[in-house]
Amino acid sequence: MASVEEVKANVRASVDGTQRAVTGIQHVSEQLDDALALLRLTAVGSFHPSVASAIAQLEQARMRLDEAATLARAAIDSADTYRMIV
Repeated sequence: MASVEEVKANVRASVDGTQRAVTGIQHVSEQLDDALALLRLTAVGSFHPSVASAIAQLEQARMRLDEAATLARAAIDSADTYRMIV
């Protein structure tokens, strides 16, 4: 059985890794924002269904990344709460 200090260290390591993942998600989200802005600018005046589909898919990808980051931050908060209790 792990000691209390080992449990706290492992939870902290998990929180650190999750925070790094959130930072990565934020960078990817920014890249998608840039790609989306460029596609929208390029597609001005075009009503082709493929472009509309691409824009919608990029928007959905960005929203899912935002959701993933929000869930990961909530997990960090919960893990930190557990670490304080242990």
